[in-house]
Amino acid sequence: MKRRKPVTLDDLSKELGLSVQTVSKALRGMPGMSEETRSAVIRAAYRCGYLYPQQAREMARQGIAPYPIFRLRFILVQSRESMNYNRLLLDGLRERFSQYDHHLDSFVLDEDLSQKAFEEWVDEHHLLHADGLFIAARLISGRMESQLLALPIAKVLINYAKPLTQVDSVVWDVCEAVCQLADALIRCGHRRLLYVGDTHSQRCYVLRWQAYRDWVEGHEVEAQHTTVESFDNDYETYKPTAVVVGIDEDCGPVYRALHRKGVAIPAGCSLVGLVNEGMPDLPGLTRSLLMIKETAYRAADRMLWRIAHPNEPVEHTRVAGKFFAGETVRLL
Repeated sequence: MKRRKPVTLDDLSKELGLSVQTVSKALRGMPGMSEETRSAVIRAAYRCGYLYPQQAREMARQGIAPYPIFRLRFILVQSRESMNYNRLLLDGLRERFSQYDHHLDSFVLDEDLSQKAFEEWVDEHHLLHADGLFIAARLISGRMESQLLALPIAKVLINYAKPLTQVDSVVWDVCEAVCQLADALIRCGHRRLLYVGDTHSQRCYVLRWQAYRDWVEGHEVEAQHTTVESFDNDYETYKPTAVVVGIDEDCGPVYRALHRKGVAIPAGCSLVGLVNEGMPDLPGLTRSLLMIKETAYRAADRMLWRIAHPNEPVEHTRVAGKFFAGETVRLL
């Protein structure tokens, strides 16, 4: 097989229509040209094989050129269960990276795989050839998350990080969100609150329940809890004046259960919830605004920073949203 002739500065000069001196100055980070010209030179050098990925990243690390000037490939790993909010996450990541001409792939990891099957899955999707990996919340198991975190590439966790986990994390702050909801109800005079939602199967579920419980107990309100499956019976037993729904997909079932009982909202019972977007059946739902798309922007920027600064300490970022005072809470 005939070996490919190495690319030279002269080749780049002819392709770009620039002088050899200009191309050389661009690659060495010398002044005297626009950033558009410098970007075009480095893109061409990267594409033609004159500049290898490792060299390009080293240039970025040294500050010779901004890191977004050569095209990178990123991967988001998610579960099918979380794809309702990950649509917003994907949109945000792709919008942000499109500004730099970077590429994002998204893959679903929906099984608790054996070690061998996981390694085959990684090879099949070329994860180790990516420049960076985003790990979304609600994977099928914590073991799968740990396997992904062990891969030797740049990573950003879009979830609350476990203690002692050396990884950058960016997440929309559901702990702040549930406290906003509880505080709004307490300020309106509600003391018989019922929290609906899973409180143990996912790390973010545990943390939001803990935050809610600490907040209401700090205001001398008992932290009553139920699940969407037990809601009908527990509602009749406890007779709350307000219901707090802690998980997006539970809001619809709880609203329909109240509707079947003939409970008017908010006259018969106030209703608040954590929803990724507004509810079509209840557009005026009082809720905390979850900054999912904004979190994606921050995660993308953090990934680019991490690639340029591989040895800096990890950081954990929580993006807090504002409170939306809708039409589903009444003043007692």
